[in-house]
Amino acid sequence: MLFKLLAAPLSLPLAGMKFVFQQVADLAEQELNDEGALREQLLLLQVQLEEGDIEEDEFAEREAELLARLHEINERKRAEAEAIPAEANVDAPRRVIVETPFDE
Repeated sequence: MLFKLLAAPLSLPLAGMKFVFQQVADLAEQELNDEGALREQLLLLQVQLEEGDIEEDEFAEREAELLARLHEINERKRAEAEAIPAEANVDAPRRVIVETPFDE
C-alpha cells in the first residue's frame, strides 16, 4: 500500500499516457478500416473529374489506389470474420431462456 502511494506520482501519468496512446491507436485503426471515408473520397474524385479539376489519367490512378484500399479493408474484415468463430463473439447479444415446470 505504501509503495502504491509513493509510486503514484510516476505511475498515474504513465497510466494516463498509456490510455491516450491506446485511444489514438484505436482511432487510427478505425479510420484505416472505414469504408465510408473511402467511398466519400471516391465520390469527391468523381466530382472533381466531372468539373474538370483533374485529368482522366490522374483520376484513373487515384481511383485505382482507393479501390485497392477498399478491397484490402474488405479482405481484412472477411479474414477476421473467418478467424473468429461465432461462439467466441463476446460482443454479440446473449439471451438466456429458463424453462421451469411451472410455465404451463
